Amino acid sequence: MLKARLFLSVLLMGFCSVSAQNFSYKIQRNIAVAKFRTIRFTDIPETMATLVEVENEAPEPWSDAEKIKEELDRNRKRRFTQTLNKYQQEPEDVLPANGKDFDGLPSGSSEIPNDNNMAISNNGTIISVINSSVSIFSSDGNRAAYRTLANIVSGQLPNLNRTYDPKVVYDPLQDRFILVFLQGSTSADTRIIIGFTATADPLDVWNFYAVNGNPFGGTKWSDYPIIGISKEDLYVTVNILRDNESWQEGFTQSVIWQVNKASGYNGLDTIYQDLFHDLTYNNKPIWSICVVPDDFISRGRKGMYFLSVRPGDASNDTLFLHHIDNDQQSGTAKYSLKVLKTSQKYGVPPSALQPDPTNVLQTNDTRVLSGFAGKDHIQYVQTTIIPGTGVSGIFHGIIDLNTFTVENNYITSDTFEYAYPSISHAGSEEDVYASVITFSHVSELDFPGTSGVFHNKIKGHESIYSKVVMIRAGEVSINRLANDSNERWGDYTGIQQKYSDPNHVWMSGSYGKSPNRNSVWIGELIANTELNLVSESAINFYPNPAAMWSTISYTPEKDRKVYFALVDSKGAVVYRSDDLNLQPTTYEYSVNMSQFRAGVYHLVVIDLSEKKKLGSLEIMNP
Repeated sequence: MLKARLFLSVLLMGFCSVSAQNFSYKIQRNIAVAKFRTIRFTDIPETMATLVEVENEAPEPWSDAEKIKEELDRNRKRRFTQTLNKYQQEPEDVLPANGKDFDGLPSGSSEIPNDNNMAISNNGTIISVINSSVSIFSSDGNRAAYRTLANIVSGQLPNLNRTYDPKVVYDPLQDRFILVFLQGSTSADTRIIIGFTATADPLDVWNFYAVNGNPFGGTKWSDYPIIGISKEDLYVTVNILRDNESWQEGFTQSVIWQVNKASGYNGLDTIYQDLFHDLTYNNKPIWSICVVPDDFISRGRKGMYFLSVRPGDASNDTLFLHHIDNDQQSGTAKYSLKVLKTSQKYGVPPSALQPDPTNVLQTNDTRVLSGFAGKDHIQYVQTTIIPGTGVSGIFHGIIDLNTFTVENNYITSDTFEYAYPSISHAGSEEDVYASVITFSHVSELDFPGTSGVFHNKIKGHESIYSKVVMIRAGEVSINRLANDSNERWGDYTGIQQKYSDPNHVWMSGSYGKSPNRNSVWIGELIANTELNLVSESAINFYPNPAAMWSTISYTPEKDRKVYFALVDSKGAVVYRSDDLNLQPTTYEYSVNMSQFRAGVYHLVVIDLSEKKKLGSLEIMNP
C-alpha cells in the first residue's frame, strides 16, 4: 500500500497530577428494560441506502468550540498552490506493515458523516457500522450481509424518527457481538438501541432492547454514544441535550449506563441496568465521557475507567479520570473521579485544509475519542490544535495508574493535518505499551484518507512512534454540501486488536471517493512489536537539554555490536557513530552538539547483528 512520506513529530514534556474533591453523582439501580425484538439478522429486510445525509436531519454540532474554530479558520493561510491527484510514495520502509483491506460501503452508497466503527471476531468475521447501516464481512472483504439500522426497529417501536451513531464491540470471552445505536433526536422518540448476538455468528439470532433516551423527563434526548465492555458488563455513555437547541446551549449532562452482558446474550425478556447521572465537578456537569475498556478483558478487572476533558476550550490541561468500581449485578458499584493535569495542553483544532481550496473539513472539538486500559496504565487519544504550527493533529496520552501522572505527545506533520483518532493495544499482554493509532489525514496536496501509526515504550522512558502508514489514500476532495463550505469529514473512526492474533489490528476510516463524497475503508495493520520495542533501558544522555559537549552513557545487557545515531524531527540521521563491539559494562562517549541545529532529536542505539532498535531517548538541543 501507499505510505506516508513525512516523519511525524512527537514532543514530550513533564508530568503532574491533582485529585478531585468537589465531585458528586447519583445512581439509579436495576432499571428494567424490555426486549422488543428477537430476529435472525438475515431475516431483517434488506434495503440498500444510496445516500444518507444526517446533517440535514439533526441539529448542527455547534458549541463554544465553533467560535474558536471560526477565529482560527479566519487567520489561516494556504501554504501550497499545487494540488496532486494522488499520494506520493517514498521508497523507505515504515512500520507497521499493511495487511488486508477493502471498501466498506456498497458501490453507489454514501453516508454523511462517516461515523466509522468496527469489530472483528477471533474467526475473522467483521461487523462494520457507518452512520445508518450495518455490514458483515469476512476478513477477505467478502460481504455477507448489509442492513440499515432503520430496518432493525421498523414496525417494532412507536414514534420512529431517524437511526444513527452506531457502535459495535466484540466480546472475546463469550465470542459474541454487541451493537448500540440511537433512535430519535427529540424527547418524543429518543431511545438507545442495544443488540446482543445469541451465538458467535452475527448472521444468526440477535436480541434487541430499547433503553429510554429521556430517563429524567422533560424535553431532553440522548446523543453521541460511546461503548465498551468489561468481563461482566456493557457500558454506554451518552450526552443528554434539550430539544431544538445547540450542543452548547442544550447540553444538560453526560450519563453512564451499566448493563449486564449475559442477560442480553441469553435474550431475557427484561434486562436490568444501572444509571450513573448528575456527574458534576465544582457543581458543573462533565461533558462527553469516553469509555476506556481493558486491553485484555480476560484480566477480569471489576468495573470500568472513563475519560473526559474540557472539549470546547482553546487551551486546557484538565483531564477527568472516572471510575466505576464493581459490576452491575453486585448492587454495590460506586463512582469516583480524579482530576489530572496533562503534561502538554490540548485545544480546539482549526478546520482542515484539503486540495479543494473552497471547502474545508470539520474537525469538531477536543473530546477524548478512544482509549484502553492496560495493567497499570491508560492510553487515550484526542484531536487537538498543534501549538506553534496551528494545524489539526493528534493528542496521545498515557496515564500511570500508580502515580496518576500523565505523559502527552503530539502526533503531527509539517504537511498533513490529522483528526478523529482511535487507539488499540497491539501485541500480547507482555507488550505492555504497544499500541496502534488510526486517524483521518488530509493536506493541501493530498486528498482525505486514513492512516495509522505504531507506538511503543518501556516504563520510565520516552515513547517511540513509527512513521505514519497510509492505509487508504483519498481519490478526491470532499464536497457534498452545496450551500456550505465546511464539509462533514466524519465524527469518529474505529479500531480493534484481533484477540486471537494480537499483533494484527483492524480499523475503519474514511476517504474521499469520486464524485466528491465520503466512503469507508477497512484495513489491517500488522505491528512488529519486536523491532520497535525498547528492550534495554540503560541508555542515558547528559546534560539534557544538551550543552556544547554532551555525553552518551550506555550499558548493554550482554555482548553486542551496536552503533548510536542521532535522528532529527524529520527522521534524518544527523550523526552516526562507528560500529562498536561492547560488553556488559558502562561506556561513555562525548558528542559535540554545537554542530547541530537547535531542536528535538532522538538518540537511538541499534543492534547490528539482531538488526533491531535497543533504546531511544529524546533530547533537546537548545
